[in-house]
Amino acid sequence: MARVITLGWACLDQRYYLERFPPTHSRTPVRAFRQAIGGPAAVAAQAVARLGAEALLLSRRGSDALGESLEAALRAEGVRSRFTLGRETPVSAVLVAPDGERYIFPYRPDLPAEPDWEAEEVLEGVGAVLLDHRWVLAGLQLAQVARERGIPVVLDLDHDRPEAWELVPLASHVVASEELARQVGGLEALLERIPGWAAVTLGAEGVRYRGGHLPAFRVAVRDSTGAGDVYHGAFALGLAEGMSEEEALRFAAAAAALHVQNGEPPGRREVGALLAS
Repeated sequence: MARVITLGWACLDQRYYLERFPPTHSRTPVRAFRQAIGGPAAVAAQAVARLGAEALLLSRRGSDALGESLEAALRAEGVRSRFTLGRETPVSAVLVAPDGERYIFPYRPDLPAEPDWEAEEVLEGVGAVLLDHRWVLAGLQLAQVARERGIPVVLDLDHDRPEAWELVPLASHVVASEELARQVGGLEALLERIPGWAAVTLGAEGVRYRGGHLPAFRVAVRDSTGAGDVYHGAFALGLAEGMSEEEALRFAAAAAALHVQNGEPPGRREVGALLAS
């Protein structure tokens, strides 16, 4: 069984599914509500576990009841987690419009910068590492040792911030967002700034990577929250299993498509069926 580490942000999502958007009155009815695992690293770990692999999440949470709930939810998904503890656990209010588009309102309390684990210890038996840029110090430490061991390091790059770019030289694979491309002057400008292997996800238009393009799978959108996180988790898993970059991108695209269609990460059998269709 492949083993993937995901490192970065974890939170609890409070998702509200609206009957109409934008609001037109002081009160807007909600047709459904659920609490869910949130945050790029945590959702990616959830996706890896549902796809039949071993996921280890390295993240931070508060030593509060919300943090205990988050860790319990991850455990129920089969995700092993190792949290560095602070005072408060991050949460996000997520408004999901009728067309599936989401609007996220995150609360990000201060959390410890120093991890309480050693990179050499957690990397034992790992086939790939996935980083988001929301815990830079820990990411730098883990990525350095992973690259020395020849382990693929995938970076989820979605904001034009100095701390995010610090991680780029240590990544073997950078998968960036269309939003970031707009921030830095376009798709070509973004690809030029990233040395080595790079791809940019384009939502319904698929993914562009240096040397090619893959279309997206066409599905009805129920909830797009976390689609990119599922994509990154599945891509890292594909590399851990020995897939080529192009194979891993297609695998990731199928997983993300099913996620937006169903509102939650898919299982391996569902992904295999979509890829074979």
